[in-house]
Amino acid sequence: MAHTPKYLRLKQQLLTELREGRYPVGERIPTREELVARFKVTRTTVNLALKELVASGVLVTSRRGGTIFTGKEPPRCIAVLSGFDPAVQKRGGDDLWAILESLVYRSQEFKLQFFKHGTAPSDTALSVCDKLVAIMPTTDEFSALRQRDDQVIFVNRYGDALNFISTPHRETMRQLVRRNLDAAGERPLMVFLAPDRPAGFVEQERRAGFIDECADRELFYRLCETAPDFNSVPAALDALPLPSGQPLVLAAPSMHYTGAVVEWARRNGRRFGVDLFYSDFDNPAPERDFGVPFLSAVQDYPEMGRQLYEILKQPGHTPVQRFIPCRLIG
Repeated sequence: MAHTPKYLRLKQQLLTELREGRYPVGERIPTREELVARFKVTRTTVNLALKELVASGVLVTSRRGGTIFTGKEPPRCIAVLSGFDPAVQKRGGDDLWAILESLVYRSQEFKLQFFKHGTAPSDTALSVCDKLVAIMPTTDEFSALRQRDDQVIFVNRYGDALNFISTPHRETMRQLVRRNLDAAGERPLMVFLAPDRPAGFVEQERRAGFIDECADRELFYRLCETAPDFNSVPAALDALPLPSGQPLVLAAPSMHYTGAVVEWARRNGRRFGVDLFYSDFDNPAPERDFGVPFLSAVQDYPEMGRQLYEILKQPGHTPVQRFIPCRLIG
């Protein structure tokens, strides 16, 4: 990793303390000698940090000596790691755009720096940023970034010691399974459609939610590993022992399996809501779009974006762990 100059780290620390109200507007901040002693750095490091803050108008050097806080605050610098390309400026119903819309439309309030997946910002780049927002990071990025301090806010990923705004993937899957179990009656067949490749964070959490609910009810379940396409899903389900006279509760981690499930049900005479109780994610109108009734959990991406904007406006590093409930359809 790239080395972060000490003066940049000191500058960011002082800026954070100024934003948090540690030094009153119009009053002097500690002397250079006091800053040298407190932060255990050289006078040169202190001079460079103060020079940048003076240049941005945050501090001013008084005629009688000393450095005074002006009360001016430069735009908060936010690094955004995502799949968003500001040169393309994608709009419309894209999930990522729904999260970023609140930030991009208020870009005058922030200094936004975008990094695409696979090109995470260096330590030096982060040292001049107030926050790093990691929106739906890849598995590798999530593993690497969760080792950082509270500078990082994860969107649609979560963990006990992390700052996040996310769908509660695990609990939402439990809600879907619970509702289908109540409709299916006693001792149904339980099957989860799992990806036939290494699962990402969201898929893992949704699978865990399915297993949790089955375990609580002491139900036997099967994981059906398959690619989400019209050939793989029917073939994988046909390979399972699924007696036609027994109701089937079938859960998918995403909407990408749904078209193939509908086709498999048609071929096998399974009736949605009668002997097949299916659920997926992010299908806002299941019966209208597929002609059959089933449950779907629609994630509230716009609310994630609104919450993110409100948090980024706040000074300092306030801990944040917010789950944004899904809307259950069907």
